[in-house]
Amino acid sequence: MPPRQPFGRLPVWAFITSFGVFPLGLMLGVLALARPRVTPERGRGLAVAGLVIASLQVVALAVAVPLAVMSDPRGGTGDRTGIGAAPGGAEERESAPGGDQGDGSEGTDGEDVQVNDIEAGDCFDPGTSLDAFGEGVEETFVTRRPCEGPHEAEAFGTVLVEGHDAFPGDEEILTLAEEECDRLIQGYVLDTWALPLDVSPYYYHPTRDSWQYGDREVICFLGHLDGGQLDETLRGDASGMSEDQLGYLEITTPLDLVTWSEPLPEADLADRQVWAARMAEVVEAETEALADHAWSPGVDELIGRLVRAREESLASWSGAAGAVDADAFDAYVDTGYAVMGIELEVEIRDTLGLATGA
Repeated sequence: MPPRQPFGRLPVWAFITSFGVFPLGLMLGVLALARPRVTPERGRGLAVAGLVIASLQVVALAVAVPLAVMSDPRGGTGDRTGIGAAPGGAEERESAPGGDQGDGSEGTDGEDVQVNDIEAGDCFDPGTSLDAFGEGVEETFVTRRPCEGPHEAEAFGTVLVEGHDAFPGDEEILTLAEEECDRLIQGYVLDTWALPLDVSPYYYHPTRDSWQYGDREVICFLGHLDGGQLDETLRGDASGMSEDQLGYLEITTPLDLVTWSEPLPEADLADRQVWAARMAEVVEAETEALADHAWSPGVDELIGRLVRAREESLASWSGAAGAVDADAFDAYVDTGYAVMGIELEVEIRDTLGLATGA
């Protein structure tokens, strides 16, 4: 039997270094296979093995690095822009220090989680207190807390941004957030009149950066305007409500939400006119729904009076939408509020056993 040839040094070192210093293993493996063999030696199999092992590590690293960047809370790709819809209109809040917790750790009375992990029914403290949202904020982490204890905010729904291959822009996402979160709020809290006066809806939405990593979700939540504390859940309980109560709340809440968003007097007249047109649209829809609903005796007469008041106010809201100047706009709005039957709403709510704002 002929003597076995010795292993070459390059194949041996290519195999050894592929397990630790894989870039070197990759280079040595290529050299071992490419160089001309001037002396008989074994080791081609070792060189191939070292080359394969090193290559696999390169591929694994190429996959792992983007995933790590995507999931790293400090990498920026998970940041969500916080938006508030306080009375006076929606205001974008972005680019301020985020106040992130940063380590995903669990505290003594809360758990730090990514914004994307918040679901309807979760109570939490934003990374930045809501009283600072006016300066703009992008957040990655919030602190989830029990709803039975102190907390600043409570999520009431999520909205998926669909139909866009590229980032649609902040303005379009904000419009979607306002419309869809408003649609979800009544089903969660049931009676917006029962909410504390200093509680308002807010939104987290995808940023241009997070969009490219698959972020498509708007998170709707309620919170104190001044960053104050809530002590219990804001979720309503429909189990003990009558059909009249639930029907009234479902029909009238959209108008409540539009009145919340009335622009401030110093806002542009065009923006105020858009709001007035929306008021006219919602008042008309509410009037039709109230008239079509079957109400119990004792309530139906009050509802009939409210319908007539709403109908009377329509001309004022339409007039405000086409006002020639701010003074005319203010006059139309004052009349609209005066004749739309707000005092009847209080009476109806009292009759139905609902919150009256008192």
